[in-house]
Amino acid sequence: MFLFLFFVQSVDAQSSFSSGILPRVRVSAKVTEGIKWVNGIESRQLFVDDTKDESLDYEYVLTDISSLLSMKIGANGAVNGGYLLRFEGDEVIHRAIQQFTIVQNYDIIRLGHRFVTDQTFSKNKLPEFRLRYRIALEKPLSGSEIDPKEFYFKLSNEYLLKFQSSESELETRILPFLGYEIDKNNKIELGLDYRLDGLLTSGSENDLWLSINWFYTLKMKRKSI
Repeated sequence: MFLFLFFVQSVDAQSSFSSGILPRVRVSAKVTEGIKWVNGIESRQLFVDDTKDESLDYEYVLTDISSLLSMKIGANGAVNGGYLLRFEGDEVIHRAIQQFTIVQNYDIIRLGHRFVTDQTFSKNKLPEFRLRYRIALEKPLSGSEIDPKEFYFKLSNEYLLKFQSSESELETRILPFLGYEIDKNNKIELGLDYRLDGLLTSGSENDLWLSINWFYTLKMKRKSI
């Protein structure tokens, strides 16, 4: 998969490049024993864009706010469904999301698969429909499992097939991250989010984000009767 990515990029003569930061915050809470509520916010801020006369310049791009319910299926699977609001300039974009995830545990690594369909709607553009698949490998840097006060490494590769009217497009992403588990309910990750879009057309868009993630799990207190 990685060889395919770099091969396509090398033969593509017409490409653009942009780079910036992409901070994310995810807060989750257990609703019942098998259902979890996950809320997130992320913001894209651009510092490099070679399609502009001033390629080095700060620009706020957008903010995403999402909310999903996750229902556990069996020991390693989950079905998720939710909604995302994107605030981009004066426009509000709506996206419905459906996911299925499964995690495979091996001796010292975890392998996760995520299958996603989503539908995006806005006033100024035709509806966009996407199919997504992501594979992620997670490995502790010490010991056989991730424990509090320890670092871990995570590598993800994702493919997105997008449909809008009669047009289709393919995008791929590579995300290497270094994570640190502060405690069982609190962890942070720092890494790169590289996106290559336009694989089915003559030109490609290269986006490189410095991504900072914070994951926090709320402790829900049970009411006594």
